[in-house]
Amino acid sequence: MFLNLLNERQKQSFLALATKVVMADGEVAPKEHVTLNVRVAEMGGNVKAPPAEIYGEPNFEVFDTNRAQTIIVLELLVIAYSDQDYHEDERPIIDQLATEFGFSKNEMKLFEDWAIRQSPLSVEGWSFIAATDGSMMKD
Repeated sequence: MFLNLLNERQKQSFLALATKVVMADGEVAPKEHVTLNVRVAEMGGNVKAPPAEIYGEPNFEVFDTNRAQTIIVLELLVIAYSDQDYHEDERPIIDQLATEFGFSKNEMKLFEDWAIRQSPLSVEGWSFIAATDGSMMKD
């Protein structure tokens, strides 16, 4: 949704974080898969996540503005809620970002409330689009 506002390096690190979130609970739910594919498509379709960031420590430094930090947290929360289950194993990843970026509990509550409303609409909207063209976005 907002990923077009990131630079290429930030997109790569976002994809690594998104992959961590999706894999955190040990299974990739179909709606998580759709949501992740939508995010990749929004970033141009050819973004590659650095493996060292998927399996190692996240690269916080690349998110060097409050705008980029807000985008990352919002987008990751949408992914986390895409299957209507913000799993306890996904939370530490996003909580670590919130702490690193200095977001308050109140800000995170506002972000989560938005993501809870946005996530099902995003999945539903892409299912309409996918139904028209046989796209990879189907679950």
